[in-house]
Amino acid sequence: MKTTSMSWQTAIGALLIVTGSWSCQAANLKDGWAAYDAGDYAHAFRIWKDIAVKGSGEAQFALGSLYQEGLGVSSDPAEAANWFLKAAENNVADAQFNLGIMYSEGLGVEKNVEKSAHWYLKAAESGVSDAQNNMGILFLSGKGVEKNINTAVSWFRRAAVAGNAQAQTALGSIYFRGAELDKDYYAAFEWFDKAATQGVADAQYYLGYMYTEGLAVSKNFTLATKWFRRASQQGHVIAENSLAELLKRDDVLKSNAAVRLQQSRRHKVG
Repeated sequence: MKTTSMSWQTAIGALLIVTGSWSCQAANLKDGWAAYDAGDYAHAFRIWKDIAVKGSGEAQFALGSLYQEGLGVSSDPAEAANWFLKAAENNVADAQFNLGIMYSEGLGVEKNVEKSAHWYLKAAESGVSDAQNNMGILFLSGKGVEKNINTAVSWFRRAAVAGNAQAQTALGSIYFRGAELDKDYYAAFEWFDKAATQGVADAQYYLGYMYTEGLAVSKNFTLATKWFRRASQQGHVIAENSLAELLKRDDVLKSNAAVRLQQSRRHKVG
Protein backbone atom coordinates (compact mmCIF):
# COMPACT_ATOMS: atom_id res chain seq x y z
CA MET A 1 0.00 0.00 0.00
CA LYS A 2 1.38 3.40 -0.98
CA THR A 3 1.85 5.85 1.88
CA THR A 4 1.62 9.59 1.59
CA SER A 5 3.26 12.31 3.65
CA MET A 6 2.17 15.83 4.46
CA SER A 7 3.61 18.37 2.04
CA TRP A 8 5.80 21.13 3.49
CA GLN A 9 3.19 23.71 2.47
CA THR A 10 0.52 21.84 4.43
CA ALA A 11 2.86 21.41 7.41
CA ILE A 12 3.63 25.11 7.56
CA GLY A 13 -0.05 25.93 7.23
CA ALA A 14 -0.86 23.66 10.18
CA LEU A 15 1.96 25.20 12.23
CA LEU A 16 0.66 28.70 11.53
CA ILE A 17 -2.81 27.65 12.69
CA VAL A 18 -1.42 26.22 15.94
CA THR A 19 0.84 29.22 16.50
CA GLY A 20 -1.97 31.63 15.80
CA SER A 21 -4.25 29.77 18.20
CA TRP A 22 -1.58 29.86 20.94
CA SER A 23 -0.99 33.61 20.42
CA CYS A 24 -4.72 34.26 20.65
CA GLN A 25 -4.96 32.25 23.88
CA ALA A 26 -1.99 34.11 25.35
CA ALA A 27 -3.59 37.45 24.50
CA ASN A 28 -6.90 36.38 26.03
CA LEU A 29 -5.13 35.12 29.13
CA LYS A 30 -3.50 38.53 29.50
CA ASP A 31 -6.87 40.25 29.03
CA GLY A 32 -8.25 38.06 31.79
CA TRP A 33 -5.52 39.18 34.17
CA ALA A 34 -6.17 42.80 33.27
CA ALA A 35 -9.83 42.35 34.20
CA TYR A 36 -8.84 40.50 37.37
CA ASP A 37 -6.43 43.27 38.44
CA ALA A 38 -9.19 45.81 37.80
CA GLY A 39 -11.50 43.87 40.13
CA ASP A 40 -13.83 42.80 37.32
CA TYR A 41 -13.78 39.13 38.27
CA ALA A 42 -16.92 38.23 36.33
CA HIS A 43 -15.33 39.48 33.11
CA ALA A 44 -12.09 37.66 33.92
CA PHE A 45 -14.13 34.49 34.46
CA ARG A 46 -15.79 34.77 31.05
CA ILE A 47 -12.47 35.34 29.28
CA TRP A 48 -10.69 32.49 31.02
CA LYS A 49 -13.60 30.08 30.68
CA ASP A 50 -13.52 30.48 26.90
CA ILE A 51 -9.85 29.45 26.60
CA ALA A 52 -9.91 27.00 29.50
CA VAL A 53 -12.35 24.74 27.67
CA LYS A 54 -9.94 24.83 24.72
CA GLY A 55 -7.18 23.37 26.86
CA SER A 56 -5.19 26.30 28.27
CA GLY A 57 -3.63 25.06 31.49
CA GLU A 58 -3.01 28.57 32.78
CA ALA A 59 -6.65 29.53 32.20
CA GLN A 60 -7.81 26.30 33.84
CA PHE A 61 -5.73 27.16 36.91
CA ALA A 62 -7.11 30.71 36.93
CA LEU A 63 -10.68 29.39 36.77
CA GLY A 64 -9.99 27.02 39.63
CA SER A 65 -8.69 29.94 41.68
CA LEU A 66 -11.86 31.98 41.00
CA TYR A 67 -14.06 29.07 42.08
CA GLN A 68 -11.88 28.54 45.13
CA GLU A 69 -12.07 32.18 46.24
CA GLY A 70 -15.62 32.85 45.06
CA LEU A 71 -14.57 35.74 42.82
CA GLY A 72 -16.87 36.49 39.88
CA VAL A 73 -18.64 33.21 40.57
CA SER A 74 -20.10 31.43 43.58
CA SER A 75 -17.51 29.65 45.69
CA ASP A 76 -17.45 25.98 44.71
CA PRO A 77 -14.60 23.81 46.05
CA ALA A 78 -15.60 20.83 43.91
CA GLU A 79 -15.55 22.90 40.72
CA ALA A 80 -12.27 24.46 41.81
CA ALA A 81 -10.79 20.99 42.23
CA ASN A 82 -12.13 20.00 38.81
CA TRP A 83 -10.34 22.87 37.08
CA PHE A 84 -7.19 22.46 39.14
CA LEU A 85 -7.10 18.81 38.06
CA LYS A 86 -7.33 19.79 34.40
CA ALA A 87 -4.54 22.34 34.88
CA ALA A 88 -2.45 19.89 36.91
CA GLU A 89 -2.69 17.35 34.11
CA ASN A 90 -1.41 20.14 31.84
CA ASN A 91 1.65 20.36 34.12
CA VAL A 92 0.74 23.64 35.83
CA ALA A 93 2.78 23.32 39.02
CA ASP A 94 0.68 25.69 41.15
CA ALA A 95 -2.43 23.70 40.28
CA GLN A 96 -0.66 20.50 41.29
CA PHE A 97 0.22 22.07 44.63
CA ASN A 98 -3.34 23.29 45.19
CA LEU A 99 -4.67 19.82 44.43
CA GLY A 100 -2.28 18.44 47.02
CA ILE A 101 -3.79 20.78 49.60
CA MET A 102 -7.36 19.91 48.60
CA TYR A 103 -6.77 16.16 48.86
CA SER A 104 -4.95 16.67 52.14
CA GLU A 105 -7.81 18.62 53.70
CA GLY A 106 -10.77 17.11 51.82
CA LEU A 107 -11.76 20.36 50.13
CA GLY A 108 -14.02 19.72 47.15
CA VAL A 109 -12.72 16.16 46.96
CA GLU A 110 -12.67 13.16 49.25
CA LYS A 111 -9.70 13.33 51.59
CA ASN A 112 -6.91 11.11 50.29
CA VAL A 113 -3.36 11.38 51.64
CA GLU A 114 -1.89 9.24 48.85
CA LYS A 115 -3.34 11.49 46.13
CA SER A 116 -2.24 14.50 48.12
CA ALA A 117 1.32 13.15 48.19
CA HIS A 118 1.13 12.40 44.46
CA TRP A 119 0.30 15.99 43.54
CA TYR A 120 2.66 17.53 46.07
CA LEU A 121 5.42 15.45 44.53
CA LYS A 122 4.58 16.65 41.02
CA ALA A 123 4.69 20.28 42.19
CA ALA A 124 7.83 19.71 44.24
CA GLU A 125 9.64 18.23 41.24
CA SER A 126 8.69 21.39 39.33
CA GLY A 127 10.37 23.53 41.98
CA VAL A 128 7.46 24.74 44.13
CA SER A 129 9.19 25.22 47.50
CA ASP A 130 6.00 24.94 49.56
CA ALA A 131 5.37 21.55 47.94
CA GLN A 132 8.97 20.52 48.66
CA ASN A 133 8.47 21.48 52.29
CA ASN A 134 5.24 19.46 52.41
CA MET A 135 7.01 16.44 50.93
CA GLY A 136 9.52 16.76 53.74
CA ILE A 137 6.67 16.72 56.26
CA LEU A 138 5.07 13.66 54.62
CA PHE A 139 8.30 11.64 54.53
CA LEU A 140 9.06 12.66 58.12
CA SER A 141 5.64 11.48 59.32
CA GLY A 142 5.07 8.62 56.88
CA LYS A 143 1.67 9.94 55.80
CA GLY A 144 0.80 9.06 52.21
CA VAL A 145 4.36 7.82 51.63
CA GLU A 146 6.73 5.38 53.29
CA LYS A 147 8.54 7.11 56.15
CA ASN A 148 12.10 8.01 55.22
CA ILE A 149 14.10 10.49 57.28
CA ASN A 150 16.86 10.99 54.71
CA THR A 151 14.35 11.70 51.96
CA ALA A 152 12.49 14.09 54.28
CA VAL A 153 15.69 15.99 55.01
CA SER A 154 16.52 16.08 51.30
CA TRP A 155 13.17 17.73 50.49
CA PHE A 156 13.41 20.12 53.43
CA ARG A 157 16.88 21.12 52.27
CA ARG A 158 15.76 21.79 48.69
CA ALA A 159 12.98 24.02 49.96
CA ALA A 160 15.22 25.69 52.57
CA VAL A 161 17.91 26.52 50.02
CA ALA A 162 15.18 28.11 47.90
CA GLY A 163 14.38 30.36 50.86
CA ASN A 164 11.35 28.57 52.30
CA ALA A 165 11.24 29.69 55.93
CA GLN A 166 9.10 26.78 57.15
CA ALA A 167 11.55 24.28 55.69
CA GLN A 168 14.46 26.18 57.25
CA THR A 169 12.73 25.91 60.63
CA ALA A 170 12.05 22.21 60.11
CA LEU A 171 15.71 21.55 59.29
CA GLY A 172 16.82 23.55 62.30
CA SER A 173 14.48 21.52 64.53
CA ILE A 174 15.76 18.22 63.16
CA TYR A 175 19.39 19.14 63.81
CA PHE A 176 18.53 20.67 67.21
CA ARG A 177 16.61 17.65 68.52
CA GLY A 178 19.00 15.03 67.21
CA ALA A 179 16.19 12.46 67.19
CA GLU A 180 16.19 11.71 63.45
CA LEU A 181 19.79 12.68 62.64
CA ASP A 182 22.90 13.30 64.73
CA LYS A 183 22.52 16.43 66.82
CA ASP A 184 24.25 19.42 65.23
CA TYR A 185 23.75 22.74 67.00
CA TYR A 186 25.80 24.62 64.43
CA ALA A 187 23.60 23.48 61.56
CA ALA A 188 20.50 24.11 63.69
CA PHE A 189 21.61 27.66 64.43
CA GLU A 190 22.32 28.33 60.75
CA TRP A 191 18.81 27.34 59.65
CA PHE A 192 17.03 28.94 62.61
CA ASP A 193 18.86 32.19 61.90
CA LYS A 194 17.67 32.21 58.27
CA ALA A 195 14.07 31.46 59.26
CA ALA A 196 14.05 33.90 62.18
CA THR A 197 15.04 36.80 59.94
CA GLN A 198 12.00 35.90 57.81
CA GLY A 199 9.77 36.22 60.85
CA VAL A 200 9.10 32.61 61.88
CA ALA A 201 8.25 32.72 65.59
CA ASP A 202 9.44 29.18 66.37
CA ALA A 203 12.84 29.91 64.84
CA GLN A 204 13.06 33.17 66.77
CA TYR A 205 12.32 31.31 69.99
CA TYR A 206 15.03 28.73 69.31
CA LEU A 207 17.56 31.47 68.57
CA GLY A 208 16.70 33.08 71.90
CA TYR A 209 17.18 29.75 73.64
CA MET A 210 20.51 29.08 71.95
CA TYR A 211 21.85 32.52 72.84
CA THR A 212 20.68 32.00 76.43
CA GLU A 213 22.38 28.63 76.79
CA GLY A 214 25.40 29.29 74.57
CA LEU A 215 24.63 26.51 72.08
CA ALA A 216 26.77 26.88 68.93
CA VAL A 217 27.27 30.55 69.88
CA SER A 218 28.61 32.47 72.85
CA LYS A 219 26.02 33.35 75.46
CA ASN A 220 24.50 36.69 74.61
CA PHE A 221 21.61 37.80 76.76
CA THR A 222 21.00 40.90 74.69
CA LEU A 223 20.41 38.84 71.55
CA ALA A 224 18.48 36.23 73.53
CA THR A 225 16.18 38.97 74.78
CA LYS A 226 15.80 40.34 71.27
CA TRP A 227 14.72 37.03 69.74
CA PHE A 228 12.49 35.98 72.63
CA ARG A 229 10.78 39.35 72.43
CA ARG A 230 10.23 39.10 68.66
CA ALA A 231 8.71 35.64 69.02
CA SER A 232 6.52 36.67 71.95
CA GLN A 233 5.20 39.64 69.96
CA GLN A 234 3.78 37.07 67.56
CA GLY A 235 2.00 35.27 70.38
CA HIS A 236 4.61 32.58 71.02
CA VAL A 237 3.73 31.66 74.62
CA ILE A 238 6.91 29.67 75.39
CA ALA A 239 9.04 32.57 74.14
CA GLU A 240 7.03 34.98 76.28
CA ASN A 241 7.59 32.84 79.37
CA SER A 242 11.25 32.37 78.53
CA LEU A 243 11.70 36.12 78.18
CA ALA A 244 10.09 36.74 81.56
CA GLU A 245 12.31 34.12 83.23
CA LEU A 246 15.41 35.42 81.48
CA LEU A 247 14.89 38.96 82.69
CA LYS A 248 14.69 37.71 86.31
CA ARG A 249 18.07 35.95 86.26
CA ASP A 250 20.86 37.51 88.31
CA ASP A 251 23.47 36.94 85.61
CA VAL A 252 21.24 38.65 83.06
CA LEU A 253 20.55 41.57 85.38
CA LYS A 254 24.27 42.00 85.93
CA SER A 255 24.98 41.71 82.21
CA ASN A 256 22.32 44.28 81.36
CA ALA A 257 23.68 46.63 84.02
CA ALA A 258 27.18 46.30 82.56
CA VAL A 259 25.86 47.06 79.07
CA ARG A 260 24.06 50.15 80.32
CA LEU A 261 27.22 51.30 82.11
CA GLN A 262 29.28 50.90 78.93
CA GLN A 263 26.69 52.83 76.93
CA SER A 264 26.69 55.60 79.55
CA ARG A 265 30.48 55.88 79.36
CA ARG A 266 30.40 56.10 75.56
CA HIS A 267 27.87 58.92 75.74
CA LYS A 268 30.04 60.82 78.23
CA VAL A 269 33.16 60.38 76.07
CA GLY A 270 31.26 61.50 73.00
